[in-house]
Amino acid sequence: YLNKTPLFQFILLSCLFPLWGCAAALNDILITQFKSVFSLSNFASALVQSAFYGGYFLIAIPASLVIKKTSYKVAILIGLTLYIGGCTLFFPASHMATYTMFLAAIFAIAIGLSFLETAANTYSSMIGPKAYATLRLNISQTFYPIGAASGILLGKYLVFSEGESLEKQMSGMNAEQIHNFKVLMLENTLEPYKYMIMIL
Repeated sequence: YLNKTPLFQFILLSCLFPLWGCAAALNDILITQFKSVFSLSNFASALVQSAFYGGYFLIAIPASLVIKKTSYKVAILIGLTLYIGGCTLFFPASHMATYTMFLAAIFAIAIGLSFLETAANTYSSMIGPKAYATLRLNISQTFYPIGAASGILLGKYLVFSEGESLEKQMSGMNAEQIHNFKVLMLENTLEPYKYMIMIL
């Protein structure tokens, strides 16, 4: 614990919290998009959430060990690097047009977020006097809904197309048009992650 909270560092740290809110919100949008493009069953489409939270489950303890051996700052940098790497994987995934590659990208993002969340939550409580540890953490966590709302807005305006449902739009197309339309839909999934990379 520190005797005094460094305000600028605390603000920067709190700005990390929207990252996992945004990623979680985008997952629900990706499920709808992937289900239409890849003609997935409910079970197969649920693998998006499994890949995301599986990354948290598998990496949370290793992330804490990294923090113990290095520092919170190192863990945050590792998390940001992995997050950017996961966002970048969406580019080859959209060109390969394979569901497995998209799941790998989501899993990579989740690994990065696991590092970030494990480090940021604890570091937020420790970056100042012990008496205000809970207050600092609560303030930082108020930024999470901002990320969740941003993810929903990004998905609505950058991923989803306006007008009729995807199934209705494809119902009047021939095989080649359907293929081209699905490729366009996959390219649309890149847009939110382009913004995420620019922000990071």
